[in-house]
Amino acid sequence: MAPTAQDRKIEVKVEPGSENIIRLVAVPPVKLSFRVVMFKTDGRKYKLKLEGTHENLTPPSGKELKDSQGPTCCVGFKTRSYGIPRSHKVDAVPIQVNGNKCTAELEVDSFEAGFFGNGVVELSVTPDFPFAKEFPVSGTPVFDNPLNVEGLGIEPGEEPSPAKAPDKTPAPEKGKGKGATPGKPTPPPGLSVLLGRELELEPVFSTAFEKSTLRLSIFEEGAIKNRRTAPDKAVVSFEWTKSADDERTWRVGYAESDDTILLTYLETRQESYGYDLRLEVTEETGKTYVVWERARGISFPRPKLKSFTVGGFGVEAEVENVDRSFKLPLELSLWSYAPLSPDSLVQVMTPYSKPAEAEASSTEYFLDLVGPKILLKKKKNVFALLRIPRSLSGTEDYVPVSVVMDYDENTFLTFDDDQLWLESQKKGKKSASKSKKTPKDLATAVASHELDPTTLLTRTPHFGDVSAGVRGDSLLLSFRLVGDLQYWKEAAPAFSIYDEKGETELLKLKASPSETNPYVHEALVSLSDKNLVGKKVSVRGQVTKPETKLWNHPVEPPQLAARAYEGVPLLTDLKKSLVELTDETTYIKLQCHARHIPNGAKGGTVLAFRVSEIVADLDTPILMSSVKLRYTVAKGAGGLCDSKGALVARITDKESVAKLNGPGKFRVEAYVPGNDGKVFSTEVPKIHIEFGGAPRSVAGQLIWGDRVPEDFRKKVFAISDELKVNPQYLMACMAFETEGKFKSNTPGRSSRAVGLIQFIPGKNDELLGKTTEQLKVMPEVEQLDYVQKYFRYWITAHKMPLVTLGDVYACIICPSGIGQLDDAVYYRAGDGLYEANDGLDRQKKGWITKADATAPVKKWLDEGWEHRR
Repeated sequence: MAPTAQDRKIEVKVEPGSENIIRLVAVPPVKLSFRVVMFKTDGRKYKLKLEGTHENLTPPSGKELKDSQGPTCCVGFKTRSYGIPRSHKVDAVPIQVNGNKCTAELEVDSFEAGFFGNGVVELSVTPDFPFAKEFPVSGTPVFDNPLNVEGLGIEPGEEPSPAKAPDKTPAPEKGKGKGATPGKPTPPPGLSVLLGRELELEPVFSTAFEKSTLRLSIFEEGAIKNRRTAPDKAVVSFEWTKSADDERTWRVGYAESDDTILLTYLETRQESYGYDLRLEVTEETGKTYVVWERARGISFPRPKLKSFTVGGFGVEAEVENVDRSFKLPLELSLWSYAPLSPDSLVQVMTPYSKPAEAEASSTEYFLDLVGPKILLKKKKNVFALLRIPRSLSGTEDYVPVSVVMDYDENTFLTFDDDQLWLESQKKGKKSASKSKKTPKDLATAVASHELDPTTLLTRTPHFGDVSAGVRGDSLLLSFRLVGDLQYWKEAAPAFSIYDEKGETELLKLKASPSETNPYVHEALVSLSDKNLVGKKVSVRGQVTKPETKLWNHPVEPPQLAARAYEGVPLLTDLKKSLVELTDETTYIKLQCHARHIPNGAKGGTVLAFRVSEIVADLDTPILMSSVKLRYTVAKGAGGLCDSKGALVARITDKESVAKLNGPGKFRVEAYVPGNDGKVFSTEVPKIHIEFGGAPRSVAGQLIWGDRVPEDFRKKVFAISDELKVNPQYLMACMAFETEGKFKSNTPGRSSRAVGLIQFIPGKNDELLGKTTEQLKVMPEVEQLDYVQKYFRYWITAHKMPLVTLGDVYACIICPSGIGQLDDAVYYRAGDGLYEANDGLDRQKKGWITKADATAPVKKWLDEGWEHRR
C-alpha cells in the first residue's frame, strides 16, 4: 500500500543488552463530521452541543467500559473580534457514540475563548488518538458580548462573512450583534481630532462581564509596536466596573494638574501626533485579557501659528489645528529696539513689558495685551515675542516653540533661550552641545514679523540672574550673561564673594563657562569653606577689561550688584500639590528647597518628608507610616536635593492619595533624618505645612482605660486606626507585657526588655532609631510612637494585616507567626527563646504554640472590659 500523509516514521533507541517490550496498537482511521446544534450563553459561560456522524469511532465495552469514559476529543475555537485573532482549546471533551452517530457537549469560558464584543466562531474537533487529524465543524456560531468604551471611534466588530454565516447557524441566546469574519480585515482607521478635543468615554458591559474591571490605557505612539504597554507606562488610564461605570472625559494632548494645563505630547518634526490605545478586561480572579488594541488609535495634526502681528490695540495671533473648546496657553511680551549708536547698524533690544499669559484657539486672537497703549499706536521699533509657558512642559525651562506647534520660518524670527539666537551668530561658532541642532530646534521664542530679518539684533551686555545650588559637597553659583557672546569672551568677567555689606572681598571665585551653555558661568565653593559656612555673604561681578567694545562700538562696562547669600543650612519653601492627570491617574507631589546642604552619592545629606494626621484633642500628630514616598533622587529611606537644591517626592498609592484628599487634617514635614538633624554641625530646623479640613476624632471606650490617662487612650485609638489594628487587642498586649502598669520603664519578666511592648536592647535600636535606655525614660504617650513604628515594620515586612488577637501578639513575641494557625510552633526546648518564654508552655510539652502564647493575653483582654473607659 502506498504511504499516506498520515504515515510517520518512529525511531526507538535502546541501550545495548537491555530488554524491552514494544506493543504496537493499530488504530483505524477515524473520521468525524460535526455540526453545531446548540450555542447559548449561561452567564460568562457558553454551552455548546455538537452532533454528527463518525467512522471507526468505537465506544468502550467489557473491561474497557470500566476503565474508560469513552472516546474524547479536543475542541478548538478560532475567532476574531476588534481585529484581534484569538484561539482556544477545550481538551478531553467526551464523545457519545450511538451507532454511526455521535454527539459532544461542552462549556467554554467567554474570557478564555476571547468572546469579546461580537463575532463568529470557527470550530474544529481533533480525536484524542495518536496522529489523529483535525476535522472542521460546520456552522459558525455568533456571539454578542458588548464590551467596549464608546467615544473612541472603535467599532464594536466587523461584518460577518455571508459565506460563513448560513441561515441555520444558531444565534446567541441574547443580543443582536454583528459577527466578525475570521479572516484578516484591515483595522479601521484611528480617530483623528484636533488638539484639545474633549472625548467623552463611557464603558459598555454585557452581563457576561458584569463582575469584571475594564481598563483603557492610552500610550505614546509606538508603545504597542515596541511592547511598552505596561499600565505604568501609560500617559493616562481609566478603569470602570459595572457598579462604577460613570462617564469620564479626556482632552486629547493634555492633562490638568493643579488647575494648570500640562501637555502630554512634546515632539518635533512630525506633521501629526498619535496615541496607542489598549482596552483590557480583568476577571474576578485578577487575570487580565486584551479586548482590543489600536496603534495610533487617536491622532491630531500639530497646531500651527498662522499669523502674529502687533496691531493698534494689542497683539493679534491665530493658531490653527486647535479644538474650539480648548484654550491653548501661550506667553506674550512686548519688546522695543533702537540703534546702538546713531551710525550703527546694530539694534539693541530691550523687554518693554512683563510676559503676559494669553489663550489661543482656532477662532480667537490675543487681544489687549497689557502694555503701553501709546507705544502700540505708534507701532515703531516695537515687536512682540511669543513663548510656550514653562508650565505646559512641566519643566522649569522654556521649551522650543517647535515642540508644540509649527510656524513658517520665513515669516517669523526665532530666538534662542540662551540669549536670543539672532545675536552675532557666525558659522562654525556654535557650542558643541548645539552643533547638531538647527535654530528651529533651539528657538524658545518667535518674534512678530514687524522685525526686519536682516536687522543685527543684540542685547546690551549686562549680568543676568545669579542662582545658587549644590554639586556634591560644594556650593554651585551660576551667573547668567546677557548680550553678545564674543563681547563677554573679550571682556573676561570675574566674580568674588564679599562680606555681608559688600565692602571686603573674602574669596575670588574661579568661574568658567558651563559645558552646556556658554552664557552661564559656574563657580564651585566648598560648602564647608570658613568664608562661607554659617555666614551671610554677598556675591559681586565685573568685567576685567572695561574698554572692550561691542561690535566696534563703546559700551558702558556692566557691573553685577551685590547679591546676598546666606550660608546657613536651611529647608525652605515646602509645598504640597495634587497632580490630577485623570480620575484614575492622580498623585500628590511634595517639594521643598534645600539651601547650603550637600547632595551627591558621597557625603550627601539624606533628606526626607513625613506625613502625619492631626487628630482632634491630641497634642502631637499621628505619623502615617503606611504612606510611601517616591523621591526623584532616591537614597535610602529619603532623598537628596538636586543641583538646584530641590527635594521632590511623590505619593502615588491610590489609597493614600484618597485618604489625604478626604476628610481630616494632615501635616507634611521636611527634615534631615540622620546625624541628629545636623549639617556641618548646624541643626537644620524642620519645616511643615498643614492642609485639609477639621481634624478627625478617633476616641472611644478602651479596655483598661481607667489605668491610663485620656491622652494615652486617644493616641492608642489613633495609632490603631493608622495600623488597621483592633485597639482593644493592642491594649490587651500592652496590659500583659506591663502586668497592667502601662509604664515606659516596665522591666521584662525574664530578660532585659523594657517598655509597653517589651523592647529588646540592641535588637530594635536600628529599626526604631532609639535605644532602650532612651525609650524607657520617655513619656508613655511618646513611646506609643515607637510602638506604632515597630508594628508598621512587621506589617509591611509580612505584607499581611494583623487580624486576630494572636496576630497582634505574634508581632511582639514571634513575628513569623503572623497569619499562622493557632497550632503553629513558635519555639522548642533548647533553642534559647523557649527558655526565655517557658512560662507560656503551661502543659510543659517542650514547645510553645501560637495558642499557648495568645492564651494569657486573651485573659487580659477579657478582664479588661471591667476597666474600660
